[in-house]
Amino acid sequence: MLGSLNVNPLLGNRVVTTATVITEVSPYQAFARFYDRAMGDAAAPLIERNFELSRLRYGIRFGSAADVGCGTGRFLTCLSRYCDVLYGVDMSAEMLAQAQRRVRYRTVRFLQQDLQDLHLPQRVDLITCTFDTLNYLTTPTGLRRAIQRIRDNLCEGGHFVFDVITGAGERKRRRTIQQRFRLSNTHANWLITMDGPRSASRVEMLWSYTRGDGRTLQWLEIHLQKWYRLTWICNVLRRCGLFVCGIHNASSYVPASEQTFWVHLVARREPITTIERTFTV
Repeated sequence: MLGSLNVNPLLGNRVVTTATVITEVSPYQAFARFYDRAMGDAAAPLIERNFELSRLRYGIRFGSAADVGCGTGRFLTCLSRYCDVLYGVDMSAEMLAQAQRRVRYRTVRFLQQDLQDLHLPQRVDLITCTFDTLNYLTTPTGLRRAIQRIRDNLCEGGHFVFDVITGAGERKRRRTIQQRFRLSNTHANWLITMDGPRSASRVEMLWSYTRGDGRTLQWLEIHLQKWYRLTWICNVLRRCGLFVCGIHNASSYVPASEQTFWVHLVARREPITTIERTFTV
């Protein structure tokens, strides 16, 4: 719990005295119920477009799939049109609860797991990981481990389709951005810090909710992400036994380069004989 006397970065350096106690919670614990209205619904059409273009371009066929970092489950509804065996994986119990409500009429099995320890009930033909979920792995070791686990849960010839923030164009500067949202009786102030020299971002979300009795509840979520260079990502994929089929700008779908900030990638699992189990990147 944060005390009732706070120096809140979202409000500058002013000392704010309030009778409302601010509770600090883990990422997506409280945000889950507002996620789609705040950002998920706006990003979903772009992510679905990229997947459909890549599915056709690279001949991706699948009877089984898993969406890791599935969030509120919107992309699962897209995948469910193509396969009968489908898994939704996320670390957040609150996000999984939202996803279960969304896809309750579809056959989807949900798993609460860390990407670094991914273990599906069976290998699948396709694994997706969208909306920069991999950037929440804030160490290179953690990301390498997650990609290796993803590869190990794919069938031979199966595909891994994902996007990632590279930080291109932001690496030499630091800047902050403030965003405000109002959703009926809830409003939020976000302070976004883009730290280029450290290849990282930090989002502090201060949410306020007014109950029917007029009492205001406040909570703070802090989201941290790490950016990874495109060449480094491609090297890790190859070392893990994943052949890079295509690299696109996630915003426009044109071919990506080292100057692309947000990248959509398609990789395919290679035969086990090609894997280098011990490596250093």
